[in-house]
Amino acid sequence: MGPLPKTPAGIIQVYETSRNGHRFRPRQFNFQTIQSRYNVDIRISLNRKKRYQKIIGFGGAFSDSSGLNIKKLSQKLQIRLLRDYFGSDGIEYSAGRIPIGGTDFSPRPYTYADNPGNETLSNFSLQTEDFQYKIPYIKMAQKFSSQRILYFGSAWGPPAWMKTNNDISHGGYLRGRPEGKYYKMFAQYIVKFIQAYQKQNIHIWGITIVNEPIKGTDPEWKWNCLALNSTLERDFLKLDLGPELYRNGFKRDRIAVMIYDDQLPRMKSFAETIMNDENAAKYVSGVAFHWYENDHANRNDMDDLYKKYPGIFILASEACELRKNDSHRVHLGSWKAFNHYANDIIEDLNHYSSGWIDWNLALNTEGGPSWAGNLVDAPIIINTTGNEYYKQPTFYAMGHFSKFLTPDSIRLHFDLIEAKQLQTVQATVFERPDYGIVMIILNQNKEKKFVEISDPKRGQLIFEMQSESMASFLWY
Repeated sequence: MGPLPKTPAGIIQVYETSRNGHRFRPRQFNFQTIQSRYNVDIRISLNRKKRYQKIIGFGGAFSDSSGLNIKKLSQKLQIRLLRDYFGSDGIEYSAGRIPIGGTDFSPRPYTYADNPGNETLSNFSLQTEDFQYKIPYIKMAQKFSSQRILYFGSAWGPPAWMKTNNDISHGGYLRGRPEGKYYKMFAQYIVKFIQAYQKQNIHIWGITIVNEPIKGTDPEWKWNCLALNSTLERDFLKLDLGPELYRNGFKRDRIAVMIYDDQLPRMKSFAETIMNDENAAKYVSGVAFHWYENDHANRNDMDDLYKKYPGIFILASEACELRKNDSHRVHLGSWKAFNHYANDIIEDLNHYSSGWIDWNLALNTEGGPSWAGNLVDAPIIINTTGNEYYKQPTFYAMGHFSKFLTPDSIRLHFDLIEAKQLQTVQATVFERPDYGIVMIILNQNKEKKFVEISDPKRGQLIFEMQSESMASFLWY
């Protein structure tokens, strides 16, 4: 695509992606003053004065599996793939999640201190996977980006010997209680990760305390995990992790601490337990959540949480297509996945999410590798037997947001009226830091829809939305 140009006032840039083959098709239109009412399907009216949350960023995760797959490409294609994601001629991801140690998407289960009994953590060390599969591509991404990428770490769990079940997986809590030695050691473990990556010239913007702490209570869970209920996470934060971060100079202005990092339906009550304790809340910058149960969630919980605690942000921190009941986890060219991503991102943004972070940047054609056998889909699929990769429809779904909604863009109010009240078209509207207005519209219908866009400052536009398409509009 190249960098987005700044057009004169009244000129609208439109970029379309559609099932019938368009990928960011560029066009330009002029605002007009419409005298008569056209027979349109949807009317969207912009309100510039009513403003909501700011954007933090969009991105994906530098998992071991992503790096392992990327490494199998030629150097030329490695560069091209990272530029596709992070470059100004790509979709300009502005955030990256970094696993703290291993995950299910690693070639093996591991942590940074697997030898038991070393209570000073003097044996803490980054592993081969960091130097082979994470750090080179994190640095490559930053090299190609024209903006600062916000990197945040997430621990899937501590070393097995710190857990009650002495197992890296299958549930299990930290031994003892908050303020005890194992909770303090896990706090030190997280801080040591931040410091170790700093030594590699990678600045960590934030952390989530632990990945999926509620899922970690399941003894059948097959990969790296740690169980923390809301009271344990609250007490761990206020008694151990928060003080340890502060002792090492990582106050709120240097590290954004995100609580929860699990499924949306239970986010509100979990977060309230922590935020209602002022000694824990003082360490919190945001609340992170995953998308896997969003179809069963009440997104009004997001609204309530944002309004109740206005000093924190909400961030969608992990998503991917699972297809648990399908023997084929990767569906090349899936438009259903495109709609799933696009609809979910719009819904989250319209309910105060400050961004949306995908899971693995790149997987192989089987959806792995995963030592735990947990195969899934990704926006880029790499054919490791040939020097090639495929940009999935979900890659373009991500790009319609990441390319246009630059960090610090502010969501604006709008009214959407459908002629037949079919609720088949979704939209969101933002003002960028350069004062450009971005409107993103998704049409999931199998037929075209005529949309009237109205900006009281500029005029109106009647636009023909292609069937099963999404369009990003930008004007100044």
